[in-house]
Amino acid sequence: MRRLLTLLAATTFCAATAFPAFAAGHNLVIASGNSGGTYYYIGAGMAKLLSQKLPDVEVTTEATTGSPVENGTFTSQSVETMGIFTLDGAYAAKEGDKSKGFRKPLTNLGMIQAGHDLLLYWITKESSGIKSLADAKGKRIGLPSVGNTAYFQALALLEAYGLKKGDYKGIPMTYAEQGDGLKDGNIDIMCAGGGIPQAAALDVTTTHDCVFLSIDDDKIADLKEKYPYWWVSDIPANVYRNQDKPVRVFTSKVCLFANTDMDVELAYQITKALAESTKELAEIHAEGSKWSAENTKPLFEEQVVPFHPGATKYYNELWKK
Repeated sequence: MRRLLTLLAATTFCAATAFPAFAAGHNLVIASGNSGGTYYYIGAGMAKLLSQKLPDVEVTTEATTGSPVENGTFTSQSVETMGIFTLDGAYAAKEGDKSKGFRKPLTNLGMIQAGHDLLLYWITKESSGIKSLADAKGKRIGLPSVGNTAYFQALALLEAYGLKKGDYKGIPMTYAEQGDGLKDGNIDIMCAGGGIPQAAALDVTTTHDCVFLSIDDDKIADLKEKYPYWWVSDIPANVYRNQDKPVRVFTSKVCLFANTDMDVELAYQITKALAESTKELAEIHAEGSKWSAENTKPLFEEQVVPFHPGATKYYNELWKK
């Protein structure tokens, strides 16, 4: 991993919002995602807020591929690491799903908070003449980093259109690289995961006339049946320049996880601080508004994957379980 951003405490809070100091300082890391992606900006925002709000706690963020295998493994290996990745990735980690890249089950991952939806964008330049993924045969496609949820979603969606590896030239790239590649003509289609807005999508559509490729109606039923842990949703119209219609995309839920051996009180305070900082995180990135106790509650009730004991303590108190 490369350390790209360090965000240190810079704000003094009044006694009413203060959190207890810990016996010893903690230096924590949030494994986020690649530059140009929503994970990265959310991770950076969380690091800043936690560093500000928790005395004796310093949090930094690390740029990664954002894959459940990478971020889940880092989190599993260290009590000082938290990871941002998808719910379906956490489930695959718990099960040790080899088809998703896990060599063995990761049984010590506990959810802290649920957040935004990961949307899979497909974008091409208007001049390409590409109107649908059905036109992607023989094209150069920028793909998400190998192993992350967006990568598996991309392959699944291309397969739904009858396209297998070899029918197109897939090039795994960071989202920022994809945006540059599309602008420079080095790829024909970019495929980037993220929230609303997605930084690389915002960048390329601001400077170039682009087309968003939407999932066709006749593909939805089969996709839902084959991939029940993903769903189809819409990017509302007019989020991006010249995007005057909703865009139908593949979607998954993004969450923050910690090692279950992390100190219970520390995890409790982290959960509390983040739950009380939704508005501030939304000021850092629009999708920060989705990182809330309200969005976490359905997953806490379902317990598809375990929660960290410290987070469980906080949510039980919040909802008086």
